[in-house]
Amino acid sequence: MVDISPCWLNDHNALVDFGATANAPSKDFYHVFVTTKEIVLRLWKIVPPTRADSHTPPAEYRNSYKDFEFDDRCHSEIQRVAGEHMLDWLLAISRGHIDYLSRLPREVLIKIILNLGLEDIGKLGRTSHQFKELCNSCDLWEQMYRLHTETAVTPELEDLAKEKGWKKLFFTNKLQLQLQLRRLKKHEMDHEPSKGHAFITE
Repeated sequence: MVDISPCWLNDHNALVDFGATANAPSKDFYHVFVTTKEIVLRLWKIVPPTRADSHTPPAEYRNSYKDFEFDDRCHSEIQRVAGEHMLDWLLAISRGHIDYLSRLPREVLIKIILNLGLEDIGKLGRTSHQFKELCNSCDLWEQMYRLHTETAVTPELEDLAKEKGWKKLFFTNKLQLQLQLRRLKKHEMDHEPSKGHAFITE
């Protein structure tokens, strides 16, 4: 058992509660469920109904943290459906090495990242899938733009951000940005409904 504060557990008292489709070419579905006492892997085999094993019931591997270290069959299944990274992560948890930073709420992580330099944000984005998504997210770069640029955030700029993304706008120089805004405005004007006479048809 690992001593973990309840604040790190979800509504099901789980430290990890994650389900996904297995890595290709498998179409199996798996669920990893980690409490303060045990590590559980559940597997659902997804195969064509014509196969002899199509009615195989879900499999479950349930281990204490200590026993998980030595369950080679469970390790093999985790590698097959979720990859080496998942297995390494679960082994680290079973040994008491828990990455609390990645468990912070998204909005808190973004506030932390906002205090980093651009080079450090790039490095952080290469550490995991989670931080890659965060460090490239519009949520982050919109706040970066508002904090660090002098250009006013107008409705036209927000429309351009929807099209191009806030990160791209952040790294666009002022001249290029003005040109893109003019193009967007011209495009909107060219596609406005005509305000001329209405035609009545019988």
